[in-house]
Amino acid sequence: MPESHKAERRRAQKANRAAGIGDEMGKLAARVKEPPKMAKCTICHYELKITKTNTELTAHAESKHGKSIDECFPGAKEAAADMLKNSQANKGKAGGGPTVTKAERKKKAAAGMDDLLSAGLSVGKKKGNKK
Repeated sequence: MPESHKAERRRAQKANRAAGIGDEMGKLAARVKEPPKMAKCTICHYELKITKTNTELTAHAESKHGKSIDECFPGAKEAAADMLKNSQANKGKAGGGPTVTKAERKKKAAAGMDDLLSAGLSVGKKKGNKK
């Protein structure tokens, strides 16, 4: 009889503990994620997350204080540029095949439907139209 998932997980954790891998329970971290980079406004000390586009930071700086992002959040543009550069560098590593855009997929699907429609349908009277 095959072992259950619970027994399989415990066996793997026991092997991990013996090998010194993972934490004290033998559990491996599925995905180690960095905490988000935060920036504090120099004027009101409000803390916001730095993203690739910094839309929240620019909206805060312009609407609350009427200033630029560099005045309110110094160094945020450089951090965002680094994040964008890293995400573009990692984009090629993750995928195994060629990347296809959404527009290309739609175009291909539409072409496939046109082929099906032109090959299989004929226009004419319906058979069996008895009243």
